[in-house]
Amino acid sequence: MARKKSADLEKTKQNLLEVGLSLFEQKGFNATGIQEIATLADIPKGSFYNYFSSKEDFGVAVIRYYTDISIERWANILVAETQKEDYYKALHTAFLAIAEEYRCTEIKKGCLLGNLAAEISETSEECRMALQQSISKFKSILAERLLVGQEMGNVRSDLPAQQLADLVWDCWQGSLLRMKIEKSVEPVNHDLELLFHHILPPRI
Repeated sequence: MARKKSADLEKTKQNLLEVGLSLFEQKGFNATGIQEIATLADIPKGSFYNYFSSKEDFGVAVIRYYTDISIERWANILVAETQKEDYYKALHTAFLAIAEEYRCTEIKKGCLLGNLAAEISETSEECRMALQQSISKFKSILAERLLVGQEMGNVRSDLPAQQLADLVWDCWQGSLLRMKIEKSVEPVNHDLELLFHHILPPRI
């Protein structure tokens, strides 16, 4: 009986995270209320606090949840593309694959990490730290691939791989913001072209 109750609690918590992620992507953190989250998760508002101590605590959990599923998604794409291309070039193809997914969606949500960074990093230290940790995980993946690219002679070596990873991340996030404003994936594809064909390759 206790096992079943524990499984039910975990299922409800998972549902809350999925509902929160969807609402944060659609409306942002500040415009999403606990009552709305609880209603969509089909639980009483008071029961929300059995799982999270506050909305801020919930925000941190959603950030980590989004990071875990996004990194798994990235990893799957990178594994698939690495089977076709070399370790570094697969990174470019993976970015293009994500951009294509954005192109095929009517609503351009962009990246939750970038969206929340602009919205709540100044008002919630806990969420800011969670965002910083999550972004660092993504940039570590980028730096690893870029370092291999440097070793293979495909990426400029006059700058550290980590610095280039910072540049790629910043460029990616900026292009996603433009995508949302212009309602077009063209800014993303344009910046990827500049990055992987003009900025990252070795200087001649």
